[in-house]
Amino acid sequence: MKRNYKKSDIIYHIVKRWRLIIFFTILGLVLGLALNGISIIRGEMSKEYKIKSSIAVVALDEEGNYASEHGNPTKSDTEMARDMTDSALYIIKSQRNIETVINTMGIKGVSVKDITSNLTAARYGGTEIVELTLLWRSEREGIEIMNSINEVTDKTMLETLHIGRISVIDYPKASFIVGGNIGGISTWVLVGFLFGLIVCIAQWLFEPTIINDSEIESQFGVTSLGSVPFDAKYASSKPMYESEGAVMDDIKSVTHLLINHLKQIEASKLYITSSVHEEGKTRLLADIALHLSELGKRTLLIDCDMSNPVLGTLFFDDLPYEKTLNALYRGDSDSLDAISHINGCLDLLPMILEKTPETFNDALIHVLNDVTKGYDYVLIDAAPVGTDAEVLRLNEVADTVMFVVRFDKAKTEIIRQALIRISKSGITIVGAAFNYVVNWKNTIFNTPKRVSNALLKELKKRNGKEKKKKNK
Repeated sequence: MKRNYKKSDIIYHIVKRWRLIIFFTILGLVLGLALNGISIIRGEMSKEYKIKSSIAVVALDEEGNYASEHGNPTKSDTEMARDMTDSALYIIKSQRNIETVINTMGIKGVSVKDITSNLTAARYGGTEIVELTLLWRSEREGIEIMNSINEVTDKTMLETLHIGRISVIDYPKASFIVGGNIGGISTWVLVGFLFGLIVCIAQWLFEPTIINDSEIESQFGVTSLGSVPFDAKYASSKPMYESEGAVMDDIKSVTHLLINHLKQIEASKLYITSSVHEEGKTRLLADIALHLSELGKRTLLIDCDMSNPVLGTLFFDDLPYEKTLNALYRGDSDSLDAISHINGCLDLLPMILEKTPETFNDALIHVLNDVTKGYDYVLIDAAPVGTDAEVLRLNEVADTVMFVVRFDKAKTEIIRQALIRISKSGITIVGAAFNYVVNWKNTIFNTPKRVSNALLKELKKRNGKEKKKKNK
């Protein structure tokens, strides 16, 4: 399956999931604050201090003379001191040195490992200077240990190397260690933001949806009949054939393209379906039928979405049982009574939701074939083929099928499987319409989803009232 990667697609998916990114960013902030607080509490409980000191290695013998036997250090003395610094680093943390410190101070309950694991000795920039850091639980005791290390090291170097002394640059100084820091919090915030960003991109890569009209043809090989933009006012209103505006202009364009393709395959009866629910196929079909009637085409609009029949509620606030496909199928009405006349060229045969939905049995197919005679076009609203394979029985009534893809709704793989199901059934797909295309403002505030959900609830509410009325 061909897929074109565009920078705009990545940006769109990041913008679409801005709430997710903010959530993980805030989560990172909360986690950083929590860890920072825990570290501070732990620091207060342990009373840990950092004792720092710095020393210099000098090439002096036991009498205090330089190796060059000059009163002042020469270049060779300095070089010798630098050469001795690595040895000094070893001696500082050697077992002999630290044991001497412990014994000299008479510290109880402290081992060599206790000190060496908390002592860091690092050479400064390749010079003869050494920086010492000791982490210790007591400020006073830590300073005493550091002073003792400096004194003992001075003696140990003379005893082992017979030359080399220690000169203290910075005497030991302690500072209390605060567990957390603002830098740590900012790091967690950044981690949270990046994690949210990665999740967005991963969803785009592994669960792609259709956000470009051209993808319908490039990925699925289905002819595109055009796209219809999302408009909140339009989506929440009832179909009116005299309506004007950008949305209606695009619907008219889709209608004309549909007519041209129907002529090419010599078809006049079609059903409309999609891969999942809430892709706007019912509303789109109603407006296409209205526009066909405007063109003087005698059109019949039938609701065969058994599980969610809402076509009739788009046109009527009150839908009597006698004016439905349900009544016609059971013989409670004839075609003259069951079919409603919307205007001079448009007829409607709606359906109402019942406790046990109808099925596409032979008797119902016979009724549909009989009632569809004599029209220029017959448009049938069907359930999503991706969720109800029984829809394919409409192949016995219709000549072709029209597919609807809603902008950024169904996953690409689900759409592909639905189209494969239609193709294998043997019927021709006349084309696909790209529905409810939104701009970035609607994407940020998720307007289409909120409006379409509200519309769906309203339609179900009307349908429920009709069902109660029939039962009475």
